[in-house]
Amino acid sequence: MLLSKNGQERGIHIISIVGMGGIGKTTLAQIVYNDREVNAYFQKKLWACVSYPFDEIRIAKAILEALTGIPLGLHELNTVLEKIHESIMGKKFLLVLDDVWTEDERKWQSLKCCLKSSASPGSKILVTTRKENVATIMGCTRLFNLGKLSEEECWSLFNSSIFWMESQSASDLGRHW
Repeated sequence: MLLSKNGQERGIHIISIVGMGGIGKTTLAQIVYNDREVNAYFQKKLWACVSYPFDEIRIAKAILEALTGIPLGLHELNTVLEKIHESIMGKKFLLVLDDVWTEDERKWQSLKCCLKSSASPGSKILVTTRKENVATIMGCTRLFNLGKLSEEECWSLFNSSIFWMESQSASDLGRHW
């Protein structure tokens, strides 16, 4: 999805990874973010941990710091957004917004407008969230739902964890004697 060239002329694409807490959304995003082909495809890669609450200035500053490599003492949202715009203008970028919770569309609008106006064709935003509603509010163009583990998968994971812990305990015990 990130390397797809379909629809590049229509602006920035927002892809969401949706799933329950602890299922591996961030891990999947990290694997994709660090992929060799992804590194070659994008001119700029940025990562911002969003969490709760959605603080526009903190998130914008984190993006700008990822772009410049240095912390900047800016405190006005518009100034930070202007610097982001200047830094990504004409560049194909990947931005990961990890752990987005807000369902207030207004909180996202300033940053979204800045990114969309600066985006070169092929730029993407990857959002991780627990709620499909958040993905919709963010303007998601593609959704990847990790779903939930089945009861059988849960038991399999539980059993493999128990047996692994038991084998570790036995080997630790053997070393002490």
